[in-house]
Amino acid sequence: MTNGYYIGTKEEAENYDNIVTQGEGYNGTTTRWAEPRQHPTQLDLYAIIKHPSYDDTMQWVEVLDESWDIVEHIS
Repeated sequence: MTNGYYIGTKEEAENYDNIVTQGEGYNGTTTRWAEPRQHPTQLDLYAIIKHPSYDDTMQWVEVLDESWDIVEHIS
């Protein structure tokens, strides 16, 4: 089972990471919850893994669709 992902702006994704990181007290070898991932073509969209204990108002999806995969076409 997956926790899914939140999709939002860079600022929203970074804020979510900061909330989870501070709430969980990460330090030492784990210094943050997750790194937001930029969409390869819709550059204003970012995804971040949802933490099971922290909700947010960003759009939640169970899995990232294929548009999040970087595919190089060889011609």
